[in-house]
Amino acid sequence: MRRLVAGSFIVAVAVLMTGFLWDAGHTQSLPAPTVDRVGFPTGYKTTFKHLYTFDNFQNRQIRKVYGNDTAASVKPGETFNFPYGSIILFESYTVQLDDRGEPVLDLNGRYIPNALTTLFVMRKERGFGVDYGPIRTGEWEYVAYNPNGTYNTPPQNTQSCALCHLTGGILLPNANSKSIGAQWDYVFRPDLYISGGSGAIPKGVLQHYVFVPSTIHAQEGETVTVYNSDQLLHRIVADDGSFDTGAMTPGASFSVTAGKPGTTISYRCLLHTRVRGQIVVDPPPVVPSATGLTLSSPTSRVGGSYSVTFTGSNLDATTYFDVRFRAPDGTVDLEAFNWQQGVTASHDVVTGTASGRWTIVGIRSHKDVNDHVGSYVPVSVVLTITPF
Repeated sequence: MRRLVAGSFIVAVAVLMTGFLWDAGHTQSLPAPTVDRVGFPTGYKTTFKHLYTFDNFQNRQIRKVYGNDTAASVKPGETFNFPYGSIILFESYTVQLDDRGEPVLDLNGRYIPNALTTLFVMRKERGFGVDYGPIRTGEWEYVAYNPNGTYNTPPQNTQSCALCHLTGGILLPNANSKSIGAQWDYVFRPDLYISGGSGAIPKGVLQHYVFVPSTIHAQEGETVTVYNSDQLLHRIVADDGSFDTGAMTPGASFSVTAGKPGTTISYRCLLHTRVRGQIVVDPPPVVPSATGLTLSSPTSRVGGSYSVTFTGSNLDATTYFDVRFRAPDGTVDLEAFNWQQGVTASHDVVTGTASGRWTIVGIRSHKDVNDHVGSYVPVSVVLTITPF
């Protein structure tokens, strides 16, 4: 294994995202500014500082965050009160997805950008935010723009932005909903900003003097990122001397790239002797691959039964099989998920099954009962059903 550390910081701006709807009519009835006092930050890429890039697991986004010089000047101990004139924005990118709908990762374990969709901008000035009324978030106001500078969310519709910064979600303030963002002047995750957290999706955390999990399982070449989510300093070193994080403040992270299968790297905290963890590199997962099937008989009758045997590699009693088939006189292919579990199984021909030629045209094998996204292997197997 080799160490791969990414140092960047996070000041997250949370807003209502596409696909997350909660009592939209009521939310929009709340007050909000009617005038844009935030302003589209023309030329921000050359005049603002790139602060961090954050992989958002919830929204399947990349958030590339920038701040003007005023916002970027915040130092430890000042994050409870950002200076007036602070402007923070994030570019929201869609990400590349695999055939399971999960983000594709690059060699550093990071999301891969697809398209820039929105610029979410927040600005703090003296007296800002009063128009949000009961959901005011200090002296910040918010606007979302399209990349060309037109409005994505105009000022009068930014109630959801204020609510999210106030309560951590689209939740109306009540006795049970704290002003979550208030402790950081309504700017999320400044501890990561100050401490240089990577922004990658975590595989583990260090909290209450314990690594959770204490043993992380990884695949060869996978980048494993662990965050210090404790409330004190830690200094993590590898037992084999391959890395030394130095002092890690809360929010900091370290990353390790997994080596060959069977490799284990153990690490410990130099400041706290019982704080220990390890990364174990597992062998590649065994992937079942069905290539064909045979029937015990090419003909069966209503009320009877027949058995099916799948052939291929890495198939066993825990393997699930999906089939794509064509019914008698049918013109479209149909699918049956988890049609069979195990290499060989018996199938009953229940009353009401149509007589005629049933043709299996594709098969798919998998270990996860909920996994139905792989490609079908083409086959052509005919089962004729007779009425008696």
